[in-house]
Amino acid sequence: MKIDQFFTELKRRNVYKVAIAYIVGGWALSQGIAQILPLFDVPSSAIRAIVLLIIVGLPVALVLAWMFELTPQGIKRTETADAMPAAAKPKKYVWIYVVVIAGAISIGLFFLGRYTASTSASAVRSDMTTVPGKSIAVLPFENLSDDKSTAYFSDGITEEILNALAQIPNLKVAARRSAFQFKGTDLDLRKIGQVLGVAHILEGSLQKAGDQVRINVQLVDVQNGLQAWSEKYDRKLDNVFAVEDEIAKAIATKLRVQLTGGAGQPLVVDSTNNPQAHELYLRGLTLLAARGPGLLEAKNSFQQAVKLDADYAQAWGALAVTELLLPAYGFDSFDASLPRSESAAQRSLSLDSNTASAYVAVGLANTVRCRWPEANEAFRHALALAPGDAEAVNQYAQFLSAVGQLEPSLREIDRAQQLDPLSPIIGLIRSGVLTALRRDDAADAQLKSVLEAHPEFVAAHGWAGAEYIERKMYPEAEAQLRVFGKLKGHNGDAKALLARGVADPTQRAAAVTSLETSPDNADIRQDAILHAFYLTSLGERDRALGELEIFAVKHNSGFVNLLWNPTFDPLRNDPRFKAVLTKLALPYTPPAATER
Repeated sequence: MKIDQFFTELKRRNVYKVAIAYIVGGWALSQGIAQILPLFDVPSSAIRAIVLLIIVGLPVALVLAWMFELTPQGIKRTETADAMPAAAKPKKYVWIYVVVIAGAISIGLFFLGRYTASTSASAVRSDMTTVPGKSIAVLPFENLSDDKSTAYFSDGITEEILNALAQIPNLKVAARRSAFQFKGTDLDLRKIGQVLGVAHILEGSLQKAGDQVRINVQLVDVQNGLQAWSEKYDRKLDNVFAVEDEIAKAIATKLRVQLTGGAGQPLVVDSTNNPQAHELYLRGLTLLAARGPGLLEAKNSFQQAVKLDADYAQAWGALAVTELLLPAYGFDSFDASLPRSESAAQRSLSLDSNTASAYVAVGLANTVRCRWPEANEAFRHALALAPGDAEAVNQYAQFLSAVGQLEPSLREIDRAQQLDPLSPIIGLIRSGVLTALRRDDAADAQLKSVLEAHPEFVAAHGWAGAEYIERKMYPEAEAQLRVFGKLKGHNGDAKALLARGVADPTQRAAAVTSLETSPDNADIRQDAILHAFYLTSLGERDRALGELEIFAVKHNSGFVNLLWNPTFDPLRNDPRFKAVLTKLALPYTPPAATER
């Protein structure tokens, strides 16, 4: 076939028309995909693959156009269609309509994309204007060591730098729990900055070989994504504290924040000369932050660290905090852990009176013992040493909630959430404070946010079940308590029965029996206030008051904040309830609690 005949045949077989229609239609489809699929969080790699398939489909469409013809009787081979009467052949100019319609859609989607992109950019710029310029997130350093099992070392170095920066007044430092959620992700740093509400991000890598360590760090401006500062450090392990201090001070200089002790005052204290003890301490910090079963391993690491170096103040302080978290996660009792924690905290403070974690532990211990003035003093001392420590702020907010200072508590937990926006426990505490303040809509929104973001967070389901019972949302309460029970290793029936017993008087006796005898509800019975909470919900007010009276003597509860929950409103005017509060000296007003 000659070349001119070939092009004539292309025209006769409508290949040109198909090519034009396919290109315009494919372009319109690509525009639609690019605008719509990101709304459903479809990965960009999947979008690129779809667009690539559209492009690859063009030669396939042209081959099919050469071989086949669309007729009113269906798709026919071109030779068969040629032999058909004219009336049976496809209408001319239909392809023009296809091209025009597809072109209009394409142009519309193009301008829609330009508009939404412009709007999004404006929104980002607007959001960034509300972010304080003196704010930073420290992302976990990448571990480049040959031995990948030493990842705890790079995480620990990251945490020590973060803790050093948290000591600087007027510098907002995103908390570890939020920053470390981006570990191993390739998310754009500007997006991470927007999520964490910071203007700068510090990232880096660490390579450890023998007694040598190399640390590479860079400070990135979130607004433009540009590097503001970078440095490389090659040091021996026994000099790692000095490196951390250099990095922290360099950042302080770049962000123009004033150091409280002056330029000569170290932010990272050289608290041990034993590199092995320091490594164990770093490993413990990583496990402590993870919570859950890792707390037992964290305790073991800290114990080994202080065994190698009995004068390691920071390790003693971390051990003190860990001891008091173990009962909250069901790994020990307060009777056993409380004296151990107090001993470790006092040991830490005798070695270094500026150990913030030790003061947090002292505050927690005094809260458990219902010594409100002592707890308040310890927490405020911790915050004076580390004003940007989200955990210290969170624990102080919980203390204020426990003593009935609900508005100050909300202010503190809001500040903790600004420092640690992705923390599930901070979100949960905030929901509880809002419930106690009778701000139900805000409490529900906060609780749902935690449940959606952290579906495996056990405590969230337990609190949701209790809150939904108080709101008379019984089906939702039963569902949440069942999940709560299953996540704790049970079948969930005993917990779910508590909600049904409140909702249905015919099942109330069975629910009370389950509460008092079922092994799956032993965790509730072990805590006097939590036990009283469910007894009150099930109408057993006299027995609930009895549990509260036991608490007033034994202080056997970690949920003092529940005393201000609406569930206890039916008891609030009872002389026995008032006597309990009087014996506990509640509510307690800390000196200048709202001045900070």
